[in-house]
Amino acid sequence: MSDTPPASDLLALLQDLRLSPPRVIQSPPTQPRRASVALIIRLRPAPELVFEGHEPDGYTGQVIKEADWGQGYTLDDFFRLPWVNHPNTVPEILFIRRAPHNSPSSSSSSSSTTSHTHARWSSHIAFPGGRHEPDDQSAYFTALRETWEEIGVDLAEKEFLHVGRLDEREVTTSLGKRLLMILSPFVFLQTSPFSPTPELQATEVSSLHWVPLSMLSPPFEPEQWSQIEIDISTRLSPRNQFVRWCLRNLIGKMQFGCVLLPDEPEHLAEGFDPNFEFEEPLEGGGGSWTVNGQRQLRLWGLTLGMTLDLIAHYPRAASAHLVLPPSRASSKPPSPTRSEFAIPDPKTPVTVQSSFEDQWEAAKKALDAAKKDGTAPSAVDEKRDGASGAGMTTVFPRFSYPDVNFWIWVFGRRYRQVIQGWENSVHGPDRAADRRVNWSGQALATFYSAVRQALVVTIIMRALLSGVGMAGLAWLLWRGLGGAGGHEL
Repeated sequence: MSDTPPASDLLALLQDLRLSPPRVIQSPPTQPRRASVALIIRLRPAPELVFEGHEPDGYTGQVIKEADWGQGYTLDDFFRLPWVNHPNTVPEILFIRRAPHNSPSSSSSSSSTTSHTHARWSSHIAFPGGRHEPDDQSAYFTALRETWEEIGVDLAEKEFLHVGRLDEREVTTSLGKRLLMILSPFVFLQTSPFSPTPELQATEVSSLHWVPLSMLSPPFEPEQWSQIEIDISTRLSPRNQFVRWCLRNLIGKMQFGCVLLPDEPEHLAEGFDPNFEFEEPLEGGGGSWTVNGQRQLRLWGLTLGMTLDLIAHYPRAASAHLVLPPSRASSKPPSPTRSEFAIPDPKTPVTVQSSFEDQWEAAKKALDAAKKDGTAPSAVDEKRDGASGAGMTTVFPRFSYPDVNFWIWVFGRRYRQVIQGWENSVHGPDRAADRRVNWSGQALATFYSAVRQALVVTIIMRALLSGVGMAGLAWLLWRGLGGAGGHEL
């Protein structure tokens, strides 16, 4: 256990976040769609602290004056407040659970497009946010507007500070063939001990959850880590049931890692029943799950990737494991120590190209430059699983059939090189060539390129083996029937 207060860990995270220039992806001409999300952090006060205006009946002890709550403070001054640095103060991050598509509120929509969107993202765990509208002044404004519309929280008020942003990410179709949009994650800090009362938009959000950051820091306990299976056949052939059946048997299902979190909502949408039985989406991957009779949240995919991107800014040594081995359960790496220098101003974002315009050249130049100056990852580094790590690769799936995973490994040489270069850009020396590379997009493009090649080989081999098997069976039947006929004669 760390002797430093939790706020010191959060301060170290924010210091590193603001020292890291975020990568902003330039939209290609063929796909201008963009979206923004808000990662909102708060510090839940220690339960033994009493604040002015919130005294229990008959209380006569020490009270923290409203002037010392922190509203309107700068980051430097906020992190000097006594209640912020109390050892029992808990940093938390906000998640929302999307409305289930079969709930009365969401099913009232008459639009078939909206209904399809609800079905696909039914009960998913996410950050508040949404698509950029033509009237939005910027990606930052989109995050503010969408947060206000979905949960009724105004991030422009004095209770919140915009403290930084994460690298943008590309959102693609299931096999990475087509770019859907570019996602901009913005990070906000609540500078008040009390959160404003949210007003959840029932057609979009069913519940709001605050989760301690300590529960989201790798390595995870084995019982906290699980898998989600996605039936990719429903995306490749959404209408033809026979084709879906063939694809499901030929290539199996995608398996994504997920973190299990307690389902303890702080606020519910009007009309939402907390005992509602969630219906799993057709393709799988809903955000709610029941384990041993207790319902839990399943954090996975892009939301988990962005969460781990944020957690990766803790300046601790990179973990060699995403999930702790059983022999090392309950033993996590030490927390970082607090730096005494003031929180720096955010770095200017660096504009990078979409991986759909530059799929390899920029990464290759950065990797070649690392080899020339001797900062390329060593053989030992290449064998590490996870590292900074966790957020880089956890959004990429495995398949339920081992031979598909084998062929992905065979065709995934470029993907492994990109991951090594990405890790080196995070933990190695700061080089301009690394900052100009869209590492997340390059990893996505090279991984799904390997997946597509692996699936083609798998389907061809399965078809050939099936053909050979059927031919062999036919020959045996013909021989058996022919032998029986000859014996009768």
